[in-house]
Amino acid sequence: MTRGRRRLPLVLVVTASLVLTACGSDDPASDEAAPSSAPAPEPAQPTSTPLETEEIPVSELDPVPTTGPLFATSGFPSRSSAEGAPEHVWSYGDGDLSDWSELHVARPEQVRIVDEPVRPGYEYSAEFSARPGDFTFGVDTTIRGEVRSTIEEAGVPREGDVQWYSWSTYFPEDFLWDGRDQFLIYTQWHQTANEGSPNVDLWVTDGPEPELRLSMRGGLLGQEAPQYTAVYDLGPLEKGEWLDHTVRIEWSTDPDEGSVQVWIDGEQRVDAVGANLFEGQSVYLKQGIYAANNTRREHTLYFTDVLRGDTRESVALEPAAD
Repeated sequence: MTRGRRRLPLVLVVTASLVLTACGSDDPASDEAAPSSAPAPEPAQPTSTPLETEEIPVSELDPVPTTGPLFATSGFPSRSSAEGAPEHVWSYGDGDLSDWSELHVARPEQVRIVDEPVRPGYEYSAEFSARPGDFTFGVDTTIRGEVRSTIEEAGVPREGDVQWYSWSTYFPEDFLWDGRDQFLIYTQWHQTANEGSPNVDLWVTDGPEPELRLSMRGGLLGQEAPQYTAVYDLGPLEKGEWLDHTVRIEWSTDPDEGSVQVWIDGEQRVDAVGANLFEGQSVYLKQGIYAANNTRREHTLYFTDVLRGDTRESVALEPAAD
């Protein structure tokens, strides 16, 4: 297992079953099917139907450049972890943010470690906030208060790789996204290029009865849009309680090969099939608040540690005690 360490100061900027058949016999009784104790196979679960999709012909896209050291996906040191253990953990257990490589905020107080609210079993959680005017990178159309991993910490996802992630998020009872049909993203896996919408993101709809959504993008990343886009429903947002997230991602630029499954509190919310990786790029992880700037409120969310592994068991969260 690798665990983020304080390597450099955080960057402060002010996503066959085997069927056996009996051979014939002269004994009529032998033709009777013998009872079997093996359980019947479970029927395959249908994949989810997207709320909306878009595919843009490659001929209509002006590709984002993907050359140079930033886009290298080889040469990284190999990582190993004990069987059943996560491959990487972004933890707040030391009471600080040092497991993350970068902090993207307009104000230092936007991301801080707190001891309330805290999911049972944890000592600390991370509080993220963003309000109108929290601009970063010279952009005034979005606000943010986020942490970011490196591509290496995210496992350098490549074509065909399968990854599992888990964490818990708390939306306060008074949470209200007033973005009028715009987005508030709370977790995203972002492509190497620091432009365009992320490969995979989890976000919240606006209004007094918010719902959760999953967006997937992949194929060729154009200057103005990606080749493939799909949006899926994850059901209503439950506020005032810790929501345990488990996410399985099979990375692919192919719309028939990529997939994302999301479980919240043990209930599978979506089984989405589609492209979720951009050609010539890998992915890094971000969490916190990234939202459109058409809000009149300050928004606050809370997160526990994040686990990344190669199996569901390796990222299993301890049951929350009552």
